[in-house]
Amino acid sequence: MFRIPFFADRHGNRFDALQTVNEQHKLERRQFESVLKSFKAGRIKERLLILDVFLAVEQHVTLSDLERMIIDQKTELHDRAFLQETMEMFCRFGFASKVTFESQETRYEHLHLGTHHDHFICTRCGLIQEFSNPDLESLQLDCARHYNFHPLQHKMEIYGLCSECMAQREPMLPLLYAANGEQVLIVEILGGRTVKARLTDMGLAVGTCLEVVNNHATGPFIVAVKETRLALSADIAGKIMVSHSCRHGMTK
Repeated sequence: MFRIPFFADRHGNRFDALQTVNEQHKLERRQFESVLKSFKAGRIKERLLILDVFLAVEQHVTLSDLERMIIDQKTELHDRAFLQETMEMFCRFGFASKVTFESQETRYEHLHLGTHHDHFICTRCGLIQEFSNPDLESLQLDCARHYNFHPLQHKMEIYGLCSECMAQREPMLPLLYAANGEQVLIVEILGGRTVKARLTDMGLAVGTCLEVVNNHATGPFIVAVKETRLALSADIAGKIMVSHSCRHGMTK
């Protein structure tokens, strides 16, 4: 059994200085060194150098990302197996956590004690944006209390499109290219009367709001209009022009 040291005043509160990123990283480095020594781990110096590289990066990183950083900054430490073993130690001892977002490679992020954040994930460019909302945290606790449930941990992942990807999009595009899970508004239907009449019979007309349920290459292309699911061919989905209809009331 080991105890991880931390600095506190006589009331048990951490010093404000430790809230700065640099001081926090220095503290975590000392703690990790203490943990490694308590377990009589080997190659402590090399593991601490890897920790330095990891702590210097604020974004979520894959093992391959870290390997490239090691090659650039600490070439002598380039050993993927050793790097992976060390990252697993970071996670096991509570200095990092592994996160796997939908359709993405497993990533590592810092695990700072006493803090919690959630994630926005862009399904187009892969951007991962952290956010924290105390009102949301409080609401989750209220919900748990209502159901007499004792929460231990939680995570929230919200998938969508980041502001840069939204800015790069045309204001109007074929439904075929709308993102999976996106809510859109039909603004125009290309084609003759037959196509328009067929779509109208299906409940798809100009002004209709719908949600893209499945838009994967393997198909089928599925949309939802209110509580009805419809399967469309790629040809038909290419004739329906739509604009984004954001769920929080803004439109582009």
